[in-house]
Amino acid sequence: MILIAIGSNLDSDLYGFPLENCVNVINFLRKYFFVIKVSKFYETEPIPKSNQPWYVNGVVEIKTNLKPKDIIKKLFFIESHFGRIRKLRNEPRVIDLDLLCYGNMIINKNNLIIPHPRLHKRKFVVKPICDINPSWIHPIIKKKARILLKALANQKIFYINSIYG
Repeated sequence: MILIAIGSNLDSDLYGFPLENCVNVINFLRKYFFVIKVSKFYETEPIPKSNQPWYVNGVVEIKTNLKPKDIIKKLFFIESHFGRIRKLRNEPRVIDLDLLCYGNMIINKNNLIIPHPRLHKRKFVVKPICDINPSWIHPIIKKKARILLKALANQKIFYINSIYG
């Protein structure tokens, strides 16, 4: 299973509000990958907490023959198309695409870490993974997504009604 996180907390000139950015990026992802499933979308506060706008977050499951580093290149290209400029860590963004996992691979080299190192610590990632497959097992921690979710019960996320979910 290959999972990509989607997030946005800024309006874009191309697509509008953060939820619209997220929905439109799925259509863009379909140009490069076979999109298998799309989670529900959730509104979440920024981490670390700050006065920036809340995020819209979701996850998609894709299928591709591309290697992880080539997927990352496509994701950066798509982010650039949406107007994302990477300056500071944890800054507000028009779109954020993260490769969360690539099957059961464990990679930690050349600025490529899979699975995503903070995946299991963030309800805004684990809850959408549960929407797609609550039995997904984290390759390092060896726990199912639904078990990881229980450990994150104190983090707030709010379901957003959208065309996906």
